[in-house]
Amino acid sequence: MAEIEGGAHTGGEPMAETEGPEPVRGEQGARPGPEVRGGKPMGKARKAAAGLGAAALGAYAVYLLGARRARRRPVTELPNALAMPLEYEPWGDVFYAYYQREGAGRPVVFLHSINAAASAHEMRPIVRAFTRDTERPLFALEWVGFGHSDRPEIAYEPALMEDQLEHFLERVVKPAGGADVVALSLGAAYAAEVARRRPDLIRSLVALEPAGLGKTPGGIPRIWSRLLFTLPGVQRAFYDRLTTPESLYEFAAENLFTPEFGVPDDFVDFGSETARMEGASFPLDDFLSGRMFPRDTADTFRRLRQPVLVIHGTVENRRQENYDQLPELEGRPNVTVVGLPTGGLPHWERAADVWERVRDFLEAPAAQP
Repeated sequence: MAEIEGGAHTGGEPMAETEGPEPVRGEQGARPGPEVRGGKPMGKARKAAAGLGAAALGAYAVYLLGARRARRRPVTELPNALAMPLEYEPWGDVFYAYYQREGAGRPVVFLHSINAAASAHEMRPIVRAFTRDTERPLFALEWVGFGHSDRPEIAYEPALMEDQLEHFLERVVKPAGGADVVALSLGAAYAAEVARRRPDLIRSLVALEPAGLGKTPGGIPRIWSRLLFTLPGVQRAFYDRLTTPESLYEFAAENLFTPEFGVPDDFVDFGSETARMEGASFPLDDFLSGRMFPRDTADTFRRLRQPVLVIHGTVENRRQENYDQLPELEGRPNVTVVGLPTGGLPHWERAADVWERVRDFLEAPAAQP
């Protein structure tokens, strides 16, 4: 079942804080949306490759010139993103972090995406809605290598993240009859695989702007990534260049948020903070080269029997995928697809709309045990 909401979002009245962050508008200072430019835009893959190559060369030049590096801080100095208690769970040789609010009923688990500055902060608007309007137990996991979790220098691949999620659900959440999972981008792809192989752990899945339902993501070819990131100091210098507040804002303005909404200050500020933690650059090689993307997420989604809600933005030049495989899911009895006139983070731009869709989906008989 598919639903596309039309009309452009003009911002309207500023959102109350409990409904998600207030959009930032140009006339209010801070960070306005990008200007509309004429001409045919360069393809995202080509533009990204050119930009990454230039940034890598620039970063290496900075390293060779001996420029002062940004001070790295332990993850214990990273602020609390969700106003919920923060806990740690041992897993092998590392500890991973998660936020938790105790409650009654079936637990809800939130999973953030994977990118150069990812953390549970990405899920804040939808977490706020659940905190405000429900009494359910809430858990927000931070993937190993991100947020408050340990950031070891290891290979970051889908199997690692899926195993972490399975461990978290089985050992920490312990959902009787399965949890409801709300996941963003690559987090949704990992959750789909765990839901396929362990349906006892995941009762339903809300996939926000899921990765893997469009064309295979591009990245720096492996030979280039190995060359760039084995040069002394280049990985860290390259990462520092990618994650300055200015770079994060520019990327978000051109790729994630619509001009009408703008880029929220706190989105950039927290991203820059988490990028300055010790070990933050370690997953970069695997992410940029595409090794953190599962092989066939679309097939995994097709094989799910649990109720699935997909919510995605429809503003094409602010989407990370073209979703050419999404029609294969539409019409399946267990899948609901909703398109909203937003960029790649619909739960930020249309926080109240997304909350209502998610709430109604989880309250529907099909999502009940």
